[in-house]
Amino acid sequence: MHKISRASLAALVCPSAPFLAPRLLRVPAAVPSLQCASYASESNGKGLIRKFGGERKGKGLVRKLGGERKGKQFSKTLREPSDETARLLKQFHQACEIRNVQHVMDLYPTLLAAGALNSYDTRRITQALHVRIRNEYVESKRAALFPFVQHIAADLRSGALEPHHFAFVHLFGIYKDCKRFDDGHDFWQWLVQQDERYVSQAAYGAAIELMAYGGIMSLPDLENLYVDGLKRFPGTFAEYHLSPDAIVPDRTQPTVVAGIPTILLQGILTARILARDWKKAYLALDTALRLYPTQTPPRYFELFMTERPISEAYTAFMVACRAGVSLRPTHVTALMSKMRAAISASPSMADRMLLVHAIANALYAYLETGAQLESIHVGSFIHTFEQLLPEPIAGEDYMGDAAAMRTIIVAAAHDILSALIQAGMSPQTHPFEALISVSGKLRVPALLSTTLQDVTTAGIELGPIGTRSAITSAGLLANKDLIEQYWSRLVSAAETEGAQIPFLDWITFTKACRRADHADYFRVQLSKLQHAITSSIESHVLQQIDMAETVPASQESFEYMSIEELTSNMETLKAQMKNIEAVVMSGQPLDLRATPFYMHIDPDHPSLGSTDDLRKVYDKLTTDLHQPPPAPPAEGSPIPVALSPTGIPLDELRFQNWVTVIEMMDDAESYESDFNLALNAAIKAGLPLKGAPEVLRLRKDETKTSAAQLPERIRELRTPDIFRKIGLQALSTRKPTRSVTDRQPKREESLGTPRLTYYVGLESDHGAPHATKKRPLVRKINFSDEK
Repeated sequence: MHKISRASLAALVCPSAPFLAPRLLRVPAAVPSLQCASYASESNGKGLIRKFGGERKGKGLVRKLGGERKGKQFSKTLREPSDETARLLKQFHQACEIRNVQHVMDLYPTLLAAGALNSYDTRRITQALHVRIRNEYVESKRAALFPFVQHIAADLRSGALEPHHFAFVHLFGIYKDCKRFDDGHDFWQWLVQQDERYVSQAAYGAAIELMAYGGIMSLPDLENLYVDGLKRFPGTFAEYHLSPDAIVPDRTQPTVVAGIPTILLQGILTARILARDWKKAYLALDTALRLYPTQTPPRYFELFMTERPISEAYTAFMVACRAGVSLRPTHVTALMSKMRAAISASPSMADRMLLVHAIANALYAYLETGAQLESIHVGSFIHTFEQLLPEPIAGEDYMGDAAAMRTIIVAAAHDILSALIQAGMSPQTHPFEALISVSGKLRVPALLSTTLQDVTTAGIELGPIGTRSAITSAGLLANKDLIEQYWSRLVSAAETEGAQIPFLDWITFTKACRRADHADYFRVQLSKLQHAITSSIESHVLQQIDMAETVPASQESFEYMSIEELTSNMETLKAQMKNIEAVVMSGQPLDLRATPFYMHIDPDHPSLGSTDDLRKVYDKLTTDLHQPPPAPPAEGSPIPVALSPTGIPLDELRFQNWVTVIEMMDDAESYESDFNLALNAAIKAGLPLKGAPEVLRLRKDETKTSAAQLPERIRELRTPDIFRKIGLQALSTRKPTRSVTDRQPKREESLGTPRLTYYVGLESDHGAPHATKKRPLVRKINFSDEK
């Protein structure tokens, strides 16, 4: 008999990783009927594992392997639909497509009773519900949809509705978004006991994420559940492929292994990062980037952008952009909000400029992924110019060198926006609203009047936010006529809608009148508009109109730049913006080999070692001597070089990703050290440590490791801690905040370093306004004529 070679048998065992065969072939094949699978199903904090083969007692989660299936047989079998049913089914599919959940709810009972719904319809229903609930921020409206969610879950349990693997993923996402963690956990307790028509590795991942956010299970228990999810489905060799030290068959080509459960890996990454296990969280990110350097799901990066400090959040965003991963505009919005908060917290003008440069760098990187320049992002960028100088008290102006620097800053902001519009950016509200705000904060009357004229020329509607900005700036510049003009617009809008004037409008008007010494006009308006104000708002604004202006904190410790340094920085910033202008003008990304972007907030961020030394360590860790080389291409058919969407060869991108993750881990280690100092200081002072204060660490000391020490240093960073620190463990079950809790940065002077205590979530979305064909005439203004 012909003897089968080991190489061919290896290919049969694991076609995607045949080099595993020598290890696999040493293990005798197990007899399936004798193998006893076990699944983590308890959540009482003890990580209990229940085995198959026993009887089900009470609420114990056990079922017999090969015995009667616990899931119900489907009560309805699909049959040929009648014309009427076919018509309703078509409407149902259209309703799912456009997320018309109400119509889906109306049609569902009829179609279910007719037996017209299949497993793909189950996925359609849950997906439509998930998207609708995820984008609904009114709690009462979310609550109104939840009974239907429970109805779907009950039909799945009873067998009335056919299961689909991703339907359960969507359901767990809904339970998480609605904060119905106990309901979701109860559903998981049932699902984990069903067969593979119901449960999947993706469902394991979604359930882990749900329980991590709900604090239902500890991280060790969730790690056990993750391992169960890997072992229960051995066919894809996911346990090997998702291990931190796994080897990809060919680093130059995309991974073609089917069925690797990225959602399961995402679930445990979420649990680790929420529990502050930063090492294993980064190892999970490294694993995803190794397998899918250009296709890692955006959610992986989003987790680091929301849950890690600003230095790591920024680099995570840049890693995604370098790979060409498509991020949502809300990712950019949230990152810029974090960075603007960091600008306000920094006591150094040089550091503030560093952050402004970094924002410009991030915008360029975002455009290199093929994304469009959004008006809201340009507006947020222009707003950073008003934060570069400490603002004087209302009623006062900048003096001396500060006034000269103010002129340089305002001219740069105006020039940058003008250049973007000339390059073809569609003029919309946000950038002009930002210039209006800058004119007031920096006390430049000429800029305010010019910008308002440009807005009128372009036919742009400022809207409520822009109108409030105009009133605020008019108050800071003591322009009473503008206060009256724009206040009348808010009043007219409220009367047209038949609504009361909102609190934000009233408080903005009150403060502007107070700063402009226009209290008499305020009182006249208050008397005339009694029908448009509530008693509580009236009481509040009457207190505000007589309050003294808040004196800014002492700026004696603020470190100013010299005028020459500021001028040089602004010229560098304008040069940076040339890349953005080129992308806007051409509509195409630039060649990153010619115009690259940097990866850290500080462009001079030190590396752990030289590129050659890092490459040697990388090659040693990511290759296997037992792995056969890739098959040579057929003669005359060379294998094309695999490139990322940004034009980087995959082998080089994998190496760059590995280096960047190591650098992020090094930054994380420094951050955790600072965090522990803050925690110990709070404990010593007998005060609670609220939230997770971010240490504003923008620049890193040069600590390049020698070539001999580099492998050991990398091994230290990649080796998970066996024993967690008590301070961090106490915070491991914290529930992350989903919205901004405190955008005003606070400084802990006693700890000797500025600390950020804000949090910016990524759950919200914004509607980017549509482009307009009109273009305003952005005119030159004389900034020296400020009075």
